[in-house]
Amino acid sequence: MQKNCVSKFWHFARLSSMCLIISIGSSQTIANELNLPLLTTNSDNSQVIKEILEFVAVEHYQKREINNDFASDVYQQYLDIIDPQRMFLSLQDIQDYDYLSTALDEQLLAGDLEALTALFNVKQKRQWQATNFKLQWLRNEQNSFDFERQESLAIYADQLPRQTDYSQLEDLWRRQLKNQFIYGLIEDETEAQIRSRIIKRYEVQLKRFLQVNERDLFDAIANSLTMVTDPHSSYLSPRQVEDFNIDMSLSLEGIGAVLQRDNDYTKVVRVVAGGPADKAGELKAADYIVGVAQENSEFVDVVGWRLDDVVNLIRGPKDSQVSLQIIPEGDLKKRPKTIQIIRNKVKLEDQAATQDIVTLETEMGPQKIGIITLPNFYFDHAAYSNGEEDFRSTTRDVYNLVTELKSAQVDGIIIDLRNNGGGSLVEANQLTGLFIRQGPTVQVRYNNGYIQKYQDRNPFYVYDGPMAVLVNRVSASASEIFAGAMQDYQRALIVGGQTYGKGTVQTLTDLSQGQIKYTQAKFYRISGASTQHQGVIPDVTLPMLIDHDHVGESNLDYALPWDQVAALEYPRYFNLPQIVPYLQQQQAQRGDMDPDLLYAIKVKDYRDQEEDILSLDLAQRKTEWAAKKQWYLQAINNLREQSGQDTITDIDEHEFNYENAEDDPYIQATAEVLVDWLRLSQ
Repeated sequence: MQKNCVSKFWHFARLSSMCLIISIGSSQTIANELNLPLLTTNSDNSQVIKEILEFVAVEHYQKREINNDFASDVYQQYLDIIDPQRMFLSLQDIQDYDYLSTALDEQLLAGDLEALTALFNVKQKRQWQATNFKLQWLRNEQNSFDFERQESLAIYADQLPRQTDYSQLEDLWRRQLKNQFIYGLIEDETEAQIRSRIIKRYEVQLKRFLQVNERDLFDAIANSLTMVTDPHSSYLSPRQVEDFNIDMSLSLEGIGAVLQRDNDYTKVVRVVAGGPADKAGELKAADYIVGVAQENSEFVDVVGWRLDDVVNLIRGPKDSQVSLQIIPEGDLKKRPKTIQIIRNKVKLEDQAATQDIVTLETEMGPQKIGIITLPNFYFDHAAYSNGEEDFRSTTRDVYNLVTELKSAQVDGIIIDLRNNGGGSLVEANQLTGLFIRQGPTVQVRYNNGYIQKYQDRNPFYVYDGPMAVLVNRVSASASEIFAGAMQDYQRALIVGGQTYGKGTVQTLTDLSQGQIKYTQAKFYRISGASTQHQGVIPDVTLPMLIDHDHVGESNLDYALPWDQVAALEYPRYFNLPQIVPYLQQQQAQRGDMDPDLLYAIKVKDYRDQEEDILSLDLAQRKTEWAAKKQWYLQAINNLREQSGQDTITDIDEHEFNYENAEDDPYIQATAEVLVDWLRLSQ
């Protein structure tokens, strides 16, 4: 089908591109007036685009017809990629390119990238002007701001309408500068210090701007095609393929975090269990990394950088220190904070499952609850391939840990999957088999409609007593497969927060240049429900500090929808739906008296009331910041007082130390839910 489309539109696309050369000449002339290098693409790039379109239309799970709807989506995605903060291109700048919303499909099928290239060059011109506008303003010490002027700035790009013309762009750049001064003044910097710091930032940005090349241009074009299929499909340039292979072989040291580009920011997708960042304990999913510093060096501002360049800056020799400036949870209303991490390799033993026991005093006597913490679903392929009999795997380790807990005569077991981003599908299947007699575990539907059914065929199981699976918003992929199976079998209670909702499978395929990562399948539970988008909904919910507005599949553009396939036949082990309402009611009553859970509820309610528009009146901002700081300080001190701790005067003095199971309010709450179940079973 795709090849027919190519031949059908080739002639029309050639004609349209000839007309285009006439219409885009003025933009190239303007760029040349500034002596900026005009970026170009070549025939090899055009061939890769045709190959990507083949995958989009034929191989991707959600095949997309290359038509006007596709053209419109790609055009808007391209604008979002090259100008994510809507601060460079005005409506006037793009008006000559709006026809691409209906014509881009034909141009792409013909391998014609001239219009997209020209638009990129216009963006380059505006970005150069924006950086120089700010530098010139800053270098003139006579310039100052009216901090009493009533004006504002939208925080997030999707709330910021594209500016009408160049004069409005200049006003936006001025307000952005003013906002940076306000942040500095609130932190007690002098205007001279702020000016000097920001000048250095923009001088670095200007140098990096001049390093933008044809590879950056083509990456933007290629990814505008893949990202309108789903958020996990992407184009990898030859250099990115090399970096990916280095990461997979763990031959370079780093901090142990999975990163992605989010507009102009580097976003933490997840922290790798057992890695340096995980051990340091301060970097979290959804955080933005905005600055990187080596030992005894100044911070380098990395806003707007390519992801691979940020990764290379974070990498370094084992045992060396890297400092990161982060915006917690990617919330641009929050002030940046600085953290330090010691680089190292992520070791398998640091990711392995562990066990613990907590004891609850009840009217039934002491109740011992075993906890198995599972950071990810791992399998030591190297040891297995070498024929080592004692190779490490999730299922083997959990089997041994459960055996130990049974020997300790625990009354119930919690499988803690919080922050578990997934891993081996085979291990998720086999782990499910440890807790059921036998039966299906998950369904995988491919783009041709074929459904592969994973089964546990071994009638042996290691434990048949009461269980709970503790999850949160960062529990994803294989974690959702296991939790979903336990819920469908009514084998275990699912406790905590709604999971991430990543129910898709990606594969890598070579192109004539680079590779394409594309989604080829979706996961479905044995009940037939997809884990995609919606994730797993807990039976008993606990308030979580993770902000669902910033973390989760449902926040990603073009995320594949939730759907379902036919359910399979499988037994139910306990009649859990009958008791879940009672368990939720009991936990809600306890939660009203739990300081940590109350704090999480308060923070969520407070965040929901915050506005996403920043006032640029300094006095108002200081008042707002002081009130916000006081609110958090009061909330934390309430938590500390109810926990028997002394009050503090600075929120940074408080640590949420949940390393020990006895101190972890979510482990304790889940254990209480299990005890409620045990009480009902008597």
